[in-house]
Amino acid sequence: MDIKKLETFINLVETRNYTRTAKALHVTQPTVSHDIKAIESEIGVKLFNRNKRYVNVTEDGAAFYRKIKPLINNYYSAVQDIQKKELEANSKISIGYSYTPFNDYYLPLWIKRFQQKYVNAKFSLISLNHNELKQHILSNEIDLLITTSRDAEDLSNIKSYHIENEPFKAIVPKSNPLSKKPKLKLADFQGEKMLFLDNNWAAADLINLQNKVMHTNNQMHITYANDLSALDILIRAEQGIAFGLYCLYPKLEENSIYVPLKWEPTVDLVAVTQESNNKRIVHQFIKFIQEFNFDFKDKIE
Repeated sequence: MDIKKLETFINLVETRNYTRTAKALHVTQPTVSHDIKAIESEIGVKLFNRNKRYVNVTEDGAAFYRKIKPLINNYYSAVQDIQKKELEANSKISIGYSYTPFNDYYLPLWIKRFQQKYVNAKFSLISLNHNELKQHILSNEIDLLITTSRDAEDLSNIKSYHIENEPFKAIVPKSNPLSKKPKLKLADFQGEKMLFLDNNWAAADLINLQNKVMHTNNQMHITYANDLSALDILIRAEQGIAFGLYCLYPKLEENSIYVPLKWEPTVDLVAVTQESNNKRIVHQFIKFIQEFNFDFKDKIE
């Protein structure tokens, strides 16, 4: 049975007037009459006694009303709940991330400023290691992750959006003589204490650089950090030389300095989402990131 016809029946029981029901439902009076006759014909019971001056509900009509009214209310309540859930889902951005000084500094800024513009936007953050992030974007368990274009090369059915581009640099303690050099060659790290990031957390660009440095220098003292928070602590404790980017470590402690590397490959920082992700709010957030004025832009250019 047509929901709209049942809505007409309920309204007519409550108004007892064809004209008022027609106005309330924004239809014509003949439409109201047609709907009521259609219901009576379908169930085979007379619901109203009517003449030119009044409408009375029959005993069967009153019983039918008592049963139908809660069902129709539940129907519209269910529709509203589903629509609300869908609206909330389409307003939610799920970001996969692992700790980096960059994420620690910029993610709160992005979220805060984006919500000032899009007040209904909601965020969820899922902290995972590097390899887990890639699996979650492939399985569509997260909407977005920030990584490098090279690291995203092995991901299928995804779309990458360029954010920034820059070369790797060495993060050198100021107490180390290498901090005074204008540029470092890969062979300059012979005999040095080095801080490398474990492959489960390092992006492909960094893994490639670390491997090249290892093959170039056969006398190094390497300490591996199993995540970026551990590496950050070792850097700040001046436990060795690490490799980084402004978009990874936007600000260094006073005891360390960036020294350019003689290393041609540059890193493209990208936002990655599933090709099938059509949530408008996600793409608005990506555009917002692309247009964001990073503090380190002047250092990159």
